[in-house]
Amino acid sequence: MDETDRKIIEILRKNARSSYKEIAKNANITDVAVLKRIKKLEESIIRGYVALVDQKAYGKEITAIVSIKCEPAKSAYVAEEVAKLEDISEVYTTVGDCDIIVKIRTANLDSLKDLVERKISMIRGINEIRTNIVFNCIKEDVSLVSCKK
Repeated sequence: MDETDRKIIEILRKNARSSYKEIAKNANITDVAVLKRIKKLEESIIRGYVALVDQKAYGKEITAIVSIKCEPAKSAYVAEEVAKLEDISEVYTTVGDCDIIVKIRTANLDSLKDLVERKISMIRGINEIRTNIVFNCIKEDVSLVSCKK
């Protein structure tokens, strides 16, 4: 990946709907070169394109960060089970005060309570769950968020 590829990626991160012509102009290369480079980047670096949705307008009023402590050697299993649940947007296994960090986007406090108490807490291997409700999002750059599957 060279500086031109990095420039193309930055343009796409800002607006994935940029035309090849716009990208070519900003990257100082031809439309054909942009097409070839983007195809290569899609095979190696770019994982996809998404529509960024206003969560509140979409009916997801609550964002919560949940920390989970697990029984020894159970974190991978618990993380996989949590990831299957509706309204879970991110799941990370961690080292530190907890074993798993989960980001939830859900409709309201009742749906959050139901998800944590009736679904997450029922997964075998969980010792402790701590839920934090997000008041304000200061920065969220989803163009940098990507877990390899």
